Amino acid sequence: MNTFRWLAYLSFVLLVFPLGAQASEPEHEIEATVQGVPLRISLPESYFHSDEFKYPLLVVFDGSNQHDHVQGNVRFLSTFAVIPEMIIVSLDATSRLKDFSPTVIEGYEERSGGAQQFSTFIQEEVLNNLANQYRVADYRVVSGHSLSGLFTSYLALEKPYLFNAAISISPSLWWDNNYLSRNLEQFQIEDRPHVRWFLSIANEPGEMAEGFNLMSNALSAQSITNLEWFTESFENETHDTAPLYGNVEGLRQIFSGYNAVPNIEVKSLATLREFYQDLSEAFGFTFQMSAHQYNVYGLKAAYEGQLDWGIEILEQGTETFPRSDMLWDSLATAYDMNRQTEAAMAASTRALQLAIANNSKYLPAIRRQNESLRD
Repeated sequence: MNTFRWLAYLSFVLLVFPLGAQASEPEHEIEATVQGVPLRISLPESYFHSDEFKYPLLVVFDGSNQHDHVQGNVRFLSTFAVIPEMIIVSLDATSRLKDFSPTVIEGYEERSGGAQQFSTFIQEEVLNNLANQYRVADYRVVSGHSLSGLFTSYLALEKPYLFNAAISISPSLWWDNNYLSRNLEQFQIEDRPHVRWFLSIANEPGEMAEGFNLMSNALSAQSITNLEWFTESFENETHDTAPLYGNVEGLRQIFSGYNAVPNIEVKSLATLREFYQDLSEAFGFTFQMSAHQYNVYGLKAAYEGQLDWGIEILEQGTETFPRSDMLWDSLATAYDMNRQTEAAMAASTRALQLAIANNSKYLPAIRRQNESLRD
């Protein structure tokens, strides 16, 4: 991409995604309670722009500390098609030590070993209720840190049917004399579904590092069917700061290869569909293109000289997400680039109407384009 075209594309991205913009639609943030456990649910910005589209689910433990930065990073990464748009639900355990530990240890008989019971609660009360109330796709990711990272490790090994992928940040794998790594062979479950598991460690000496290294070595020595695992070390981070980096890198690793157009090699709509069909076979789940994917891929195609491709992608985007002010505005830009003045004005007017109705964070940018087209 030459400098002029890159600056033009960057300027447009900043126009569509203005710096410092904040979501203003309160219905995207929902608080609920399940059996006394508070849940915080964040729906994607495009959730109400379609009646049919389903989203993968990300469950985050220790939500009171982790929800905000995870939500922001998911929205940023999905905006540029690095990962899919996701429904995020976070929660805190009522008894952290008991709920997140897989075994009972001496001296803590009444306060440990509740992971099996807690995983049943997650399945029956949280996952099932979310699936009944929201458009949740059949692809689920779970994330935890420290003791909750021990629990997500337990889920990846013992409960592969609950989640397709797990993120374990600075997990307390030392628990019960390294119980999980010592008993790795017992998790060789027949007909185990494919699970992706990301483990990370910060600059943490002592039992944290020892437990992490023992698990890494055990996984290398003991191959478990359909368990794909990744490890990462954050040498400049502490136990407390590790989640900020671990969640981002974990999502990037789990969805490695998800972006169909990471650079400038643009694709037509037909080629994009082929790409995601192949990706779906690798993941065991059929990924549908989200609003931001249509937007990014369509704009890149238009600015890289493939206007017909860009218009076709964006038109399909507005069909899939008919109430997306962002996509209608981008389509107006592509029409204008192609000198389809009337179509551009009509798309821009539709974008403006939707932006007002949606109380969209993109309203100022959409209004400016509409006024420019009128002039």
